[in-house]
Amino acid sequence: MRVKTKDLYCAAYIVSRGGIVEEIRLTEDGRRGRSSSAVFVLSGDQVEELALEFIQGRAEANLATFKLAMHQLKGMMFEKLDAGS
Repeated sequence: MRVKTKDLYCAAYIVSRGGIVEEIRLTEDGRRGRSSSAVFVLSGDQVEELALEFIQGRAEANLATFKLAMHQLKGMMFEKLDAGS
């Protein structure tokens, strides 16, 4: 199963619950051709259910694990942005 989202918080929730980051794609819809947003491609057994939980407001997560997932995703995203500059 795979899920794509532009929502960093949703992606962090999924990762904090065991989802795997397959890829981070940068979109070039910003000014002067710069990347302005990222699409997170996530996989795992329950990623669709986890995404639905998040969208429906039923998400529950360990805050320490969620915070760690946010830091990991931000690091990966900024590393990708820096490489594209």
